[in-house]
Amino acid sequence: MGGHMQNQQRKQWNRHDIQSMKTTGELYAALRTIETQRKDTEEQEHASLEIVEAAVLTRLAAHRLEKRTGLDLAWEWIERALVLEPQRMETAELAMNILLAQLAQADDHARELPVIRETDSAMMRKSQAAALTETIGSVEEHIRERMGKIDRLEQIAAKVEHSQAGKQSLPLKRIDERMLVELSQLRELAEGYLESLRGSFYSSDMLAEVQRAIREFATLVAEREQLLEPYRGHHLNTTAPTALDELEELIGLAAPKERIRKLAQFLRYQQVRSKRGWVMQDKPELHMVLMGNPGTGKTTLARLIARMYHELGLLPSAEVIEVDRSQLVGAFVGQSEQKTIDAIARAIGGVLFIDEAYSLKRPDASGSDYGQTVIDTLVSAMTSGEYAGKFVVILAGYPEEMRQFLFANPGLRSRFPEKGHFLLPDYTTEELITIGEQVAERNDFSLTTEALHALRERIERERVDETFGNARAVKSIVLDAIFHKGERVEESGQEGLQVDDFTVLYPDDILPNDLQAHQRSTAGASAQLDRMIGLGAVKAEFRKIKAFLQVQQLRIANGLASVPVEMHAVFSGSPGTGKTTIARLYAELLKEHGYLKRGHLVVASRTDLVAGFVGQTAEKTRRKIKEALGGVLFIDEAYALVSGSENDFGREVIHTLVEEMTRHRENLVIVVAGYPVEMEQFLAMNPGLRSRFTRFVHFPDYTAEELVAIIAQRVEELGYRVKPDVLGEIETLIASLHVEGVNGGNARFARHLVDEAIIRQALRISENAKEAPSPDIFVQLGREDFVSEESPLFMPDNG
Repeated sequence: MGGHMQNQQRKQWNRHDIQSMKTTGELYAALRTIETQRKDTEEQEHASLEIVEAAVLTRLAAHRLEKRTGLDLAWEWIERALVLEPQRMETAELAMNILLAQLAQADDHARELPVIRETDSAMMRKSQAAALTETIGSVEEHIRERMGKIDRLEQIAAKVEHSQAGKQSLPLKRIDERMLVELSQLRELAEGYLESLRGSFYSSDMLAEVQRAIREFATLVAEREQLLEPYRGHHLNTTAPTALDELEELIGLAAPKERIRKLAQFLRYQQVRSKRGWVMQDKPELHMVLMGNPGTGKTTLARLIARMYHELGLLPSAEVIEVDRSQLVGAFVGQSEQKTIDAIARAIGGVLFIDEAYSLKRPDASGSDYGQTVIDTLVSAMTSGEYAGKFVVILAGYPEEMRQFLFANPGLRSRFPEKGHFLLPDYTTEELITIGEQVAERNDFSLTTEALHALRERIERERVDETFGNARAVKSIVLDAIFHKGERVEESGQEGLQVDDFTVLYPDDILPNDLQAHQRSTAGASAQLDRMIGLGAVKAEFRKIKAFLQVQQLRIANGLASVPVEMHAVFSGSPGTGKTTIARLYAELLKEHGYLKRGHLVVASRTDLVAGFVGQTAEKTRRKIKEALGGVLFIDEAYALVSGSENDFGREVIHTLVEEMTRHRENLVIVVAGYPVEMEQFLAMNPGLRSRFTRFVHFPDYTAEELVAIIAQRVEELGYRVKPDVLGEIETLIASLHVEGVNGGNARFARHLVDEAIIRQALRISENAKEAPSPDIFVQLGREDFVSEESPLFMPDNG
């Protein structure tokens, strides 16, 4: 592997280089650069590289120790660094502190030594004495293992001067040596006492000696613990964070964090007040409503709130019972109530978390939908009966749906005061990138600078509407990237694998194959347009738009603000002049230059937008707009939206279009198309409509020469040939039609003419196939295939 490491000039390392590296990705890249330089340099220069490598490994180990896992790998890096530079103080101190932390954390079994009491029965004293002799052996083995760490501590300390941590090795070693002596004596005493219990006599003096030896050993344990107390938990992250600690570590959510902090302060105040004897009969409501789009952290926040309530002593348990409609609503009478009660019973002492709570009561629900039964049962259990005050309810869902749901259920809304309503905003792009880095870091990966740019591109591409998964989507992107990396590394074989093959994500891990292909493609929208016949004015307009978008990208790259120009367009022209094809290329052009995120085309007509009842048209139009977000909504024959009748709902489409064009200003482009005169009348129907369209493109009818060129182009694309004289005759016929005021259907007519000629050629070959025809006959289209009574050129409805 290693194809990502490009050849570079010899890097000259200094202390500042290492100290300036903030991420594990930078440190991994430094290791790879060092390895490359080692291969390209003489052996006498390796010593300086080893010093640099030791510094990098030490920083990596320190990063690793900030996690709650991975001590073995961190220790491996430290040992390697000590081999490369044994006298490096920073590495030695880190190594010794880890050893001391391990020694402080180690269980010495001192408190597990069985206690023998004078008041115990003879059988109990015999059992305890036997257990004592067995336990002494395991404690001795543990101390000898521990002394191995002390020996390593001494070895490291001997290589550096004035190390405070290194000074602890001698007193620790002496304590362990004394412990072994005490345990040896205690074993001898315990065995003697056990033997006395098996005989016909019993010595209370021997029991006193055993108890004295146990106390002596306990004194040494206490002395050792005192010596190691400053190092307990140091560098090992053994202290579990509180719920509020973890809340602070979450990315974004500034407003919810502040409100939860204040809630925690109030609840702690209430606890102190209660302990001092002050009574509050009206206890604060702990129930909550969490509103936010997908992936904004509702479930994570609910779990942290449950833990916070538990840590503050407000709930016996931190358990969260997570349910949704499918687990509460039954199929017949009585089932919903029972399922709800069962869920509440499981949540006693903790939190009942109902996700997508608004789905419990659907606006269009039939009489056989029992969602309201769930709500009534829940409210009853929260306010009275055996479950009241014994569990907390947290409702979650999308903002608008939750507002409507609570408004429609006053009894439920009253149980959730406004101060318990939390709106979780969508994450910003920068926050999502940070979340992506955290996901990678948790899984022992880091992203290169280029991979972070790729991640930003993926986020911008997928973040189109409120269905975007926010943190959940970014987590999925990063985990997919890790999967693709593993798949690719495995396919290439395990020979020559480097550290970054296991730890670093690159752009081609982040970007899906279709986007990579799109980036590599040179046949963009402009190139496709250039290959089209005619359309001079359209091509000129495309060049202007492309130039504008390119300059805006350059402005952004140079730290300047982009100009917020809307790209809604009006395409006017006869049928067959290429409006739909150009709309698709327009979407692709806007995507290629970063104006649109998806660049897809959604084609709509009156039937797709206008409904038959009041209110339905706006909803139908919004659904179609939602489908087009991130791309272009192309409304062909847009003038047909309004029929002229006062009861026509087409005007509702226009009002909705104006609203949604304003709402989705940077995420939607609408192109309306139709005959020139009719389109002018359409735009005049609503003053706000005309002002939203900034690009006006007229598609003239094709000339006879252009139509013949389209015919020749299609013939070639389909693998056929036609002689120039035949094309000349076709052009003459088409020109005569133009003189008569017939446009012939424009490009659509030209394509149809070729398709019909191919069908007639097939019929001609079939009827004249008396002997095996030559291969050339299958590709040559003749005059008779184009110019005949059945040809579209002579059909009465060709105009």
